[in-house]
Amino acid sequence: MDSNPAVPESPDRRKQAYALLAVGCVLVAKAFVIGLSDNPPGILSLLLGGFAVIMGIFYRFAKPKGRKPAHEFLYWAPRALCITFALFTSVFALDVFEEGHGFWTTALGFIMHLTPTFILLVLLALSWRWEWIGGYLLVILAAFYFVTSWGKPFAVWWSLLLMAGPVALTGVLFLINWYNRDTLRGGSH
Repeated sequence: MDSNPAVPESPDRRKQAYALLAVGCVLVAKAFVIGLSDNPPGILSLLLGGFAVIMGIFYRFAKPKGRKPAHEFLYWAPRALCITFALFTSVFALDVFEEGHGFWTTALGFIMHLTPTFILLVLLALSWRWEWIGGYLLVILAAFYFVTSWGKPFAVWWSLLLMAGPVALTGVLFLINWYNRDTLRGGSH
């Protein structure tokens, strides 16, 4: 019996984990080198790099439960994407510290700026167990953002795609997880 359940079962899995971590770190570094401010390639590089890092962490420390590699990727991808996007949206909350307000105003502003992150984390918690709930709600959230942001001054096509796209993709991946739950989880959940 294995005394450390966090150790992957095969060297190939460990290699995959380290490869994902390396690629993710390179993409994140690239994002900061080319810049993030109103720069779609930089933002996309940051999102993909964050996703690769989190997938690498999952591959390194999560138990594979006998899933095939494609099923393993399908199981972890929406979870990693949701965590990545929650971290990405939380970065926008940091701009409240540049406004120079008092402590309580800044604290309230920080909490308000983190509201989208909190919503994503609640949906992730629901989705982790009940993929269909999170899947539908994430797709609805992405559509809501797209519709309410359309026509606003900040709503250039790429910003709408970068903000609503990952959320919609996460929802679709959770729905695919739910549809394939017997294969991915080994039973009805």
